[in-house]
Amino acid sequence: MPSSRLIDLSFPAELLLEVIQHVPFDDAFVAKLSLIHPRIKSLLTNHEISITKHFIRSQLPHALTDFPTEVKNIGYAWLSQCIHQYDTMDGVMATLTSELNCFAVQNHNMALVNTGLLLLYRLFSFDAHEDKIAFIKSLPRDPLTAMFLAVHYSKYTARYNAKGIINQRTYGRFLDTNQLLLRNEIEFSFSEGVMNLGPAFISDVLSHIDAAETTLMCLYHDNAQHGWGTQEENFQPPVTQGPAKNPVTKPRTLYTTLLERLAELYDCPLEEAVTLIEDDTDIPDHPLSCIGLWGKARLLKGLNLENGEDGVE
Repeated sequence: MPSSRLIDLSFPAELLLEVIQHVPFDDAFVAKLSLIHPRIKSLLTNHEISITKHFIRSQLPHALTDFPTEVKNIGYAWLSQCIHQYDTMDGVMATLTSELNCFAVQNHNMALVNTGLLLLYRLFSFDAHEDKIAFIKSLPRDPLTAMFLAVHYSKYTARYNAKGIINQRTYGRFLDTNQLLLRNEIEFSFSEGVMNLGPAFISDVLSHIDAAETTLMCLYHDNAQHGWGTQEENFQPPVTQGPAKNPVTKPRTLYTTLLERLAELYDCPLEEAVTLIEDDTDIPDHPLSCIGLWGKARLLKGLNLENGEDGVE
């Protein structure tokens, strides 16, 4: 069988690169094409950045805004990660905005919550806990509001759409003091998990992945206060095992840091911050409603929307 003209050494490399760039990109892109011929494998290796930038322009034009990285990191692995994260966000947003969700994100807040998920990915990109804390404290009000709403809507969606201990069926219609305390601690642990693990944790919980329940219980073990009052006969708090963190040396939780920072920026007591943000963003024409690409980019840069007109790039 005669060899393909494309892999003949007389065929211009520039044209072969153009052919490669018209192949749809997926996780197996490099592996599949590399098996065709050593020449193609060599081109994929030597022109990784330029090929990746082509796919960014043609398929993911906002990737560098949504998932900024240094030029040296731009490559197939980074692009695959972007696609995976976009897919995860799409799945989460589909559930958060579903008509079947009794706490669905309102239309005017969809773009803001989506931006919040991107900011959660940005937070997740920091390895050290102290760097995550510093990032939260560095952000102004608008980006933090977006981040909070992403966590907030996910928490209430999980209450009625997830399975396991976070689901409202665990507690029934009428909650006594201990049941209410347990639900609050479970939901706080979920929120802390979202802040630490990003949208992937939301996706796992809402998709009923078994491992998500284990992760949630580990978070509950680390973060719950376990301050039960007089226990009713039918109340059985979850039992967890493992070393307890020293409350004196235990680092500040990310979710508490988020709420404290928002209370500071909204100039309100900590216990009023959540209600104030809920009320503010419930208004269809609030300042952050229906933000476009320009507004999203500002928030992802760690800036307030301010009073400029939100246009589309």
